[in-house]
Amino acid sequence: MNLLFVSPDPSRRSFIKTVASTRFHTISCTTRASIPPSCKTYEVLVFPVTALPLSEELSHHYRVITYGPIECMPQAFLQGCVDYLVEPWEPEELFYRALRFHPIDRIDLEGTAFLVLPGCIKTEDHEVPLTAIEYSLLVTLLKAKGSIVPRSVLSTLIPGPVKDPSSRRVDAHMARLRKKIHLCQRGNRFSPGKKPGPRSSPIRSARGLGYYLVTD
Repeated sequence: MNLLFVSPDPSRRSFIKTVASTRFHTISCTTRASIPPSCKTYEVLVFPVTALPLSEELSHHYRVITYGPIECMPQAFLQGCVDYLVEPWEPEELFYRALRFHPIDRIDLEGTAFLVLPGCIKTEDHEVPLTAIEYSLLVTLLKAKGSIVPRSVLSTLIPGPVKDPSSRRVDAHMARLRKKIHLCQRGNRFSPGKKPGPRSSPIRSARGLGYYLVTD
């Protein structure tokens, strides 16, 4: 998800950018006067209530979340905002409010539901961090669910010089992904010392061809 956060407070912009950078694909923090001419690259815009009223373009073409004191909430919704954060609020609350406007990727396996989010994979009780590369690989497998994603395609998602698809770097990332999924799954289904069965991982290998994802 791509998000634009607007605040007149430089310390708040810095804090939000630092905390939320692991949650959003792109997060830009700026002042009201420095908003880019086009916001088309952003899925959600976050403004202080003092930035109201919104222009006609913003209110009709973008999802705008505003924040401020509770007494300003009616004004925000009447101006066309899709949500409102009452002060004080935490970056995590902003993330989940914004997530309502972004399709959630989900894996169901053996009775456990995994949410695949930018920066992590989580169940109801557990959360394990994902690197940007791991997230890209997992989402690619999820979009092609049931179909083999060629090694050559997966290799392009790993930064650095393009190497022979038969190299082990794709396998190394997939091995780490499997372990992280198991960490989430183990918290719900397994005791600490018990290993999962050979077919318990949703990430499967098609020898010499690539990888694919299976779910319930």
